[in-house]
Amino acid sequence: MREMKRRLRFCVGSAGVVLAALCLPAFAQNLPRTGGKVPGPVAGGFDQVRELPPGGPPPRMADGHPDLTGRWYPNGAGRMLQVAYPVDPVVFRQFDAKATPEEPPSFKPGVAAKYTRPLPYGICDQAGTPSATLEQIAQHAPMELIQSPGRLVMLYEYPLDVRMIYTKGRAHPKDPDPTFNGDSVAHWEGDTLVVDVIAIDPRLRIITGAGATGWFSSDQEHVVERFSRPSKNFLIYQVTIEDPVVLAKPWKSAPRRWSLAQSPNDEWGEVFCTLNQEPDEYKKITEQEAKTKGK
Repeated sequence: MREMKRRLRFCVGSAGVVLAALCLPAFAQNLPRTGGKVPGPVAGGFDQVRELPPGGPPPRMADGHPDLTGRWYPNGAGRMLQVAYPVDPVVFRQFDAKATPEEPPSFKPGVAAKYTRPLPYGICDQAGTPSATLEQIAQHAPMELIQSPGRLVMLYEYPLDVRMIYTKGRAHPKDPDPTFNGDSVAHWEGDTLVVDVIAIDPRLRIITGAGATGWFSSDQEHVVERFSRPSKNFLIYQVTIEDPVVLAKPWKSAPRRWSLAQSPNDEWGEVFCTLNQEPDEYKKITEQEAKTKGK
């Protein structure tokens, strides 16, 4: 039970009712609640959470580029934030919508029926690029970056995913096989790592954040990600998605802020989502619903 106060190790579906209350910290889609006062001390000290200071200049690799290595949270606090506690919304947010607004995607006429269809009930969030990074504005899970000469490794706790990004000496293959993370190559533009991604499997649903409908891409999708570390405690992620079949114009995210984990005991954990539409799981859900209605 050592990790129970941070998150569960598994969960039954992002849309399910089984374990719904227990799954809230890692899978909640709602925004933080901030109204009213909580009597007595708050577990985890969430009422005392504040934004981190910049922390000084970023560490650098031997080649002079910023070292992106670290365990990063999609907020300003450098720790997992629970939506059930009274945390300042400024600490929760990844960007200031007034200072850096993020426009919704603009679709080509007539494509909505094919590319913005709703998912069946009980589908878990699927790992892939760029959704695994973008959706953390709502899911709140951390990512871990490990940088070495020529390569950046990206690890996601939820949805469980691993990416390898090669930062030098590699070009896209002429005929790459589609994958959910696509084929990534990267180069540095000053202190910004620019990652070019093609060959993303069109079965991946693009999720941009809280309240977003999401959409499915075509096989012509092209993603450009930008990673920068302006200070020791903060990482900035921004992505542009081009798709001449689906989008009327490229969609560009706001620069989204991530903060460096502050606790030396903040360790990697596994988070699994099982599919609610599996017959045995669906039977459990419907039986539980029937019992609840019968009370």
